[in-house]
Amino acid sequence: MKRCARVALWSMVAILCIGAPAARAQTAEPRLAVELAGGPTLGHKSSGFVTGELDWKLNPRIDIFVEGGHMANVGTSVLDANANTIASAIGAQVGSTGIKVNHFDAGIKFNLTPPNPKVHPYVILGAGLAKTTTEVAFTVNGAVIDPGSQVTLGGDLSGSNNKTILIFGGGILFPFSTNYFIDAGYRFGGILSKVSDIENDVTIKSQRIIFGAGVRF
Repeated sequence: MKRCARVALWSMVAILCIGAPAARAQTAEPRLAVELAGGPTLGHKSSGFVTGELDWKLNPRIDIFVEGGHMANVGTSVLDANANTIASAIGAQVGSTGIKVNHFDAGIKFNLTPPNPKVHPYVILGAGLAKTTTEVAFTVNGAVIDPGSQVTLGGDLSGSNNKTILIFGGGILFPFSTNYFIDAGYRFGGILSKVSDIENDVTIKSQRIIFGAGVRF
């Protein structure tokens, strides 16, 4: 009996010793990724953006991501038309129009089967909160004026609002140097209208070209 116990004990030790490297290899696989990205925004107003992203790998196919960033100007043609209407009414010109966006969103990243180990394509779906700030400047003879003495601007031409943003997009990760990667992709962000606060408000269709770099832990 004692001999059998000793054999069982040493057999268990041997199995644990053999299995330990495999277990370490599994736990060594990085699950957390941090990325910083930037690039141009496309649309009626072309500008730029910066963003930070945090990913957590649930399994080889699915990551959970959270993202926060700033888009410098996603102004629409409707904003320009409304500004021109007011400018004509007060005898001024439109100097500039813009909608700035600070956003925070979260969602799922689907990792597609790569054609080779050096290219990792993906698609993402997400939703979150976007704080939009509308800014319009009016000028007379090139000098910026305050229209407040002649007209009160509505929410379509001034102020900030919290809105829902829906994210869809995709891209390709290019891993290098063990845990580092480069990201190139595209994001569409639909910032939903909020007619309860802004009369005749419209959905803002933001588009971003992603150029990023990150590290896995």
